Amino acid sequence: MKRVHENIKEFQNGNLSIRFPVEYREKLKSGVVSAIEVLSWTLDELDCYFIGDEFCISNYAMGAMIYNCYSDLVYIINFNDIEETLAAGRWLRLYARIPDANDREIINEWRA
Repeated sequence: MKRVHENIKEFQNGNLSIRFPVEYREKLKSGVVSAIEVLSWTLDELDCYFIGDEFCISNYAMGAMIYNCYSDLVYIINFNDIEETLAAGRWLRLYARIPDANDREIINEWRA
């Protein structure tokens, strides 16, 4: 593994496994914080950030792109997985890919 934290594992191929910390899951249940906030805080531990706008993945799912500043890779997260997997306390795997020209444009806009 490349980098390991309590709630995030980054593998040699760039893939990430993440889960929500227990203390945040309790706050989620009580409605103190939102799942997107918790995801953003969790990803921040590895210098990963949401970039661009949300978009349709399918007829029933929305998603967003995540950029890993450390590894220069991007991931797509399905918003359904946030509630169904992460909020339930399970691990979620995000699959890495090298940014293409369109991704680079979004990354450069985000950095500006």
